[in-house]
Amino acid sequence: MLYPIPIEKLRCKARGMSWALLWIGFWAGSGLLWVTARETTAQEAAVQETNAEEKPAAADAATIRRWVEQLGDSQFEVRDQATARLSRLSPDQLDFLKEMLAGASDPEVIVRLSSVVAKLKAQRQREIVGVFLRDTDLRNDHGLGGWSSFSKVAGLSRSSKRLFLQLYDRFPELVEESLDDPKAATELGMRLVKSIQIDEMRLSDADKTDGLALLYCTCVATGNEQSNLAPMALRVLLRAPYNQALRDPQSKRAIESMVELWSQSMISSYEQVTALQIMLEANLSTSKSLAKRMLESYKSGSTQELEPRDALRAFQVFFRFGKPEDLPLLEKWLESEDVCEELVSLNFPGGPVPLPGRPIPADGQPNAQRPMATVELRDAALLACMQIAGMDHRSYFKNLLQSPLWGYVPKSIALPAGSEAIRQERLEAWKRNRP
Repeated sequence: MLYPIPIEKLRCKARGMSWALLWIGFWAGSGLLWVTARETTAQEAAVQETNAEEKPAAADAATIRRWVEQLGDSQFEVRDQATARLSRLSPDQLDFLKEMLAGASDPEVIVRLSSVVAKLKAQRQREIVGVFLRDTDLRNDHGLGGWSSFSKVAGLSRSSKRLFLQLYDRFPELVEESLDDPKAATELGMRLVKSIQIDEMRLSDADKTDGLALLYCTCVATGNEQSNLAPMALRVLLRAPYNQALRDPQSKRAIESMVELWSQSMISSYEQVTALQIMLEANLSTSKSLAKRMLESYKSGSTQELEPRDALRAFQVFFRFGKPEDLPLLEKWLESEDVCEELVSLNFPGGPVPLPGRPIPADGQPNAQRPMATVELRDAALLACMQIAGMDHRSYFKNLLQSPLWGYVPKSIALPAGSEAIRQERLEAWKRNRP
């Protein structure tokens, strides 16, 4: 039999339980706060101790020598503590540690000390690089001995500094030591070319920094008349990823200076046209210097005389990068009738004979290829002049096709035989509108 409990008693019991729960929660929370506070204090102490350990330590030669000896101790704790102490040394003691590493024979000491040296070396590099980049006096090298020779070929500028430091990880010797001897630069460049060839045979990962280092060596080697490094570098820089080193927009000014110096070693027409292609792919306006030299040497009687097609490539460079001051040079070619590009018929020797009733040509070769239209140097020169002057050249070269590399497709401006009236009309329009 159930007996009803008065509601007032239930309320009293509920209030008692609530107060008990509140007191339990209060003391539990206080204990948790106390434990948390103790843990926080312990963590702060550990952090402070760690920060104190991370600060560079000062030690004399005898102490460092003892720590190095402890790297080969039989107890792991001793070896580990010695490694930590050496890692906290200042980068100023790096040279002494290198001497100790060179004289070490214990494998354990060599492994541990090598990691310490690498860590301190990276730390010193970061400090030097930071000061080197921030210094407004571009002549100070701050211990980077290679800056003096590199700046001679790339120029004194902040972009040259950024480009120079790209060599640090892969070619630290080029950053830390000056490269002024053309003969030494040739030898180093030839070793680099050989290394690139071996890597390609082994299908190893290529690095664009190799292209930058090779270009640097080639620029310094220009003073060596017996050096054949320039044409070898040409073949390397024609391929990816090595030519990607020339496409750094932040260092474009420095790259243009180096490439212009390198292109001066290009002698044959093949080398010059290939160098133009590399420059245009990197969008370097200094390709105009080489194009100007090519036009000036055209029909000069030299052993490396350019063909009309090579001169056409030079005009295409002026189409992309020409300036008003280049017009007098280009106008000298407005009367040149040399054929630089040709479109021929689709017939071929030995093909089907003509249909009955079709007359046989006077030369007696019914299937020989014959020119359908030609591009003359005066066409390419006039097109470059109109582009530089800002004229509507499409009104006079109606079939012009754009090319992402050379500016336009040469065959698209070809004219059939008997188009002298069209050429004369274009020339008269230029004379009327010339700036």
